[in-house]
Amino acid sequence: MTRPSRRSLQAAGLPLALLASLAGTLPAMAQNTPGGGVPSPFLSPPALPSTLPGGIPVPVLPPAVQQDIMQRILDAAGTGAVGGLPGGAVAHPLPAVPPARPLAPPAMAAPAEQPLSHTETFYAARLDTVLRQFGYDTFQTAPGTTPAPATMGLLPDDYVLGRDDEVAIAIRGRTRQSVTLRVNRDGTLLLPDLPPFIAAGRSLGALRADIEARVAQELGGSEAYVSVGQVRQVGVLVAGEVMRPGMQSVPALASVLDALMLAGGVRKTGSLRAIRVEGPRGRRVIDLYSVIAGEAGDPDLMLREGERVVVPPLGATVAVAGEVTRPGIYELPAGVAQVPLATLLRLAGQPLRPAGNRFLLQGTDAGG
Repeated sequence: MTRPSRRSLQAAGLPLALLASLAGTLPAMAQNTPGGGVPSPFLSPPALPSTLPGGIPVPVLPPAVQQDIMQRILDAAGTGAVGGLPGGAVAHPLPAVPPARPLAPPAMAAPAEQPLSHTETFYAARLDTVLRQFGYDTFQTAPGTTPAPATMGLLPDDYVLGRDDEVAIAIRGRTRQSVTLRVNRDGTLLLPDLPPFIAAGRSLGALRADIEARVAQELGGSEAYVSVGQVRQVGVLVAGEVMRPGMQSVPALASVLDALMLAGGVRKTGSLRAIRVEGPRGRRVIDLYSVIAGEAGDPDLMLREGERVVVPPLGATVAVAGEVTRPGIYELPAGVAQVPLATLLRLAGQPLRPAGNRFLLQGTDAGG
């Protein structure tokens, strides 16, 4: 049975003064109870007064409402359940409310399983096991987040300055001044009391040596300290088999990995071993297995202004299954049709047993 609220009791015509009168009868009920405890289920409480202070007659309430009123008063006084009601009605004990359980922390949703690519489906149908293409989870990020290129520390002396780079110059000695300048559109830096310095296209080390020599010559007794503050942003085109092809704005010190991360990563239809970087200095091919799998090689990952990154389609692949450390589908180097077994086992993390292994080779003939 639903208990009426305090507002509903007033709407039914029961003044608050009646509640105070009923509350005054509780000590007497407790004294009539053996031990002053909970009254017997068959002991009737005292009758309600016929009039309220001031001679106002008590409104007649339904038995169910009277029962609820008495139960609420007894609950507030801590005397227990009501045994009887006026008019011979027998009150039934209300069901106990179970204690509230503490709310458990919300369970973290498991990451959604990535659907199989065409390559993974091809091998799963022949090996009766599901293998994943190696290396592509390197570029996965949390949903709804955009990765940012890693911030760089100390710039090397061979860093090539460009337009909009910020250069901080501090002069100490007989002349004391600190200025922060941006490389102008014409590629120069304008210092007070000194001729312009050509900065764009020069290395940081060469510009530092030039400024130090000029300050020592023209501002005798002073020394110059040169550093780079904010690094300029450059636009790099990322094309081919990536999630979001197009122009990406990256710092001038960003790497090929930064550009690929901003483009959403490489699709499983794209190659990780034949990524092309093309620009004014020519073309170079990058094998990312040397970065993510420890294969031999020292790729030049640094991006220069005006370069673009192109991810070609996936090359030849092999699958390594069974008792190896890292079963998976691996891409062969660019232009290579076959590799030794030892190379594949190295990619897969070597067999779990050092000896006693049996290797089974499955392939296709000239007819497919």
